[in-house]
Amino acid sequence: MTRIAIIEPEPLFISLSGGSGVVLTGIIKVLKKRGYNITLYSPLANKKDKMNFIDNIDNIGNIYVYRTLFNLSQFQIFSIIRLYCIYSAILLSKIFSYDFTICSSYDQLIGNFDFGYIHFPSRKYFKFSDIKKVKNIRNLLDYISSFYFRPSTKILAANSSYTAEYTSLLVGKKPYVLYPPVTPIICQTENMYRENIVVSLGRIARDKNYEYVIEASKRFPNIKFIIIGRVVDQKYYQELILNKPENLIIITNASEETKKEILCKAKVLLHPKFNEHFGISIVEGMSSGLIPVVYKGGGAWDDITEKGKYGFGFLNLRELLDVLPVALNEEKLRKDIIDKANEFNFNQFEEKFLKITGL
Repeated sequence: MTRIAIIEPEPLFISLSGGSGVVLTGIIKVLKKRGYNITLYSPLANKKDKMNFIDNIDNIGNIYVYRTLFNLSQFQIFSIIRLYCIYSAILLSKIFSYDFTICSSYDQLIGNFDFGYIHFPSRKYFKFSDIKKVKNIRNLLDYISSFYFRPSTKILAANSSYTAEYTSLLVGKKPYVLYPPVTPIICQTENMYRENIVVSLGRIARDKNYEYVIEASKRFPNIKFIIIGRVVDQKYYQELILNKPENLIIITNASEETKKEILCKAKVLLHPKFNEHFGISIVEGMSSGLIPVVYKGGGAWDDITEKGKYGFGFLNLRELLDVLPVALNEEKLRKDIIDKANEFNFNQFEEKFLKITGL
């Protein structure tokens, strides 16, 4: 039986709560359908983690991380874990006799695998003359690895054309574009009554730019705004709470049922993050019939809305305030937007993954 090793550099309790978990579970599902023997490696992995994949993986292995890491800040912990895991994975892919090796979050672009999936490159590449640009330990590691650990992974794939283009500039090799498999949120009927509600989906972190949602909700007091997301940055969350008006609600622990209920009665999905690499939450919202309003840049704008063919875009607050009333009154596009969202399904992911890997 063909033996496949999958290395997930993020601890599973983190990756499974975001886009990397969607891709990881998608890969595992595809491989298991083909009857492969699968071993999953991840930092801090344990028997409870295996329960998430009980029907789809044969073994789960822990890439050991010293307990002393827990004396560090969360940012320091996971920066070190990521680096430690990648370098360990290099050894794993060479020492163990697997038939095929996969790194499901190949964002550091370091290692020797058969296949690496890139959510977005998270490291810098330096030239030899860039030594003066090295400002910290992470820069130093990236500087050294720019010369000694150039990507040797055979097949690269990225979550959007935006990520693929950016990656090709770094490494001189353009990845395939392999969109994440997104499970659609299907409402009972496309023509159901919808309220003047604008929804934003995604983790609550500073890079999501929810200040735009706050400003928009202040300018349109008769419209209801809802942010649904997991709190990643507690300080940022408190800032949002202090500044939000009464017509903006923030739901931090929404169940899937609650999320679906809100999406199926709202009209617009507002995604204020600049240059979103892909945007699984955008596809989810579109599948439920929401009209997307996204920043004019990144994979969300280029690949999902096709530069405004399936939604609206903005570059600044003024443009956002102009386009929101238009999006709230848009009905003709709703069916086309649902159809577009359904293109990012598991079947397309499975077909292209198998084609580019040859598995």
